[in-house]
Amino acid sequence: NAGALRATVPDATIVGCQWQEGRWSTKPALEFQGMSDRVRLSVPGTTDAVTFAAWVRVQGLDRKINSLFMSDGFAPGTLHWVIRDDGVVGLTVIGPSGEHQILTSPPVLTVDQFGLWTHLAVVLDGQAMRAVHYMNGQPVSQHPVRIAPPFRVGTAEIGNWNSVGFPGHDPFLIRNLSGVMDEFLLFGRALSEAEIQSLFADGKPQSDPPTQARY
Repeated sequence: NAGALRATVPDATIVGCQWQEGRWSTKPALEFQGMSDRVRLSVPGTTDAVTFAAWVRVQGLDRKINSLFMSDGFAPGTLHWVIRDDGVVGLTVIGPSGEHQILTSPPVLTVDQFGLWTHLAVVLDGQAMRAVHYMNGQPVSQHPVRIAPPFRVGTAEIGNWNSVGFPGHDPFLIRNLSGVMDEFLLFGRALSEAEIQSLFADGKPQSDPPTQARY
């Protein structure tokens, strides 16, 4: 946990996973490969808005649902951030009575992007009642949100899912990520489009090529 308020949220626990080279040769990253690989963490309290952002290098979308960051089970107010096997990024918001809303982007992670560092983010704004998906600093879809805050994370996993209360025979039970992640950010507020763009611009591993002057 590198946040300024780290005393309120303890460090996460890495289960399995392997350290690999990240976006730069001096920066490590976590590889999620095995079915048990995950990072466990717990975030107390509730919030009216939340932003998730991560640098990922997807190696394959081997399952129907591939976890980026998922709260355990389906407790009211919790959130599930995933990539589907068709390249769609989704955010599921669980309501107070067990209802849910799935907010999905267009297919953005295509096969030709496997193995490349990609910045993904989603902003859930409970005041504006909208959610926005971003890829590489640019918004790719915007959605009205029907489920009102408060939202919460509780106990959750990066790169996998603890399916508390989920039927053990369900074919979508296995949701582990196949890829590498070298940064995950969680904010208890709705970041602006400019802030998301800045996260991408400041963190991208390659600089934009210089433009050629024309006379």
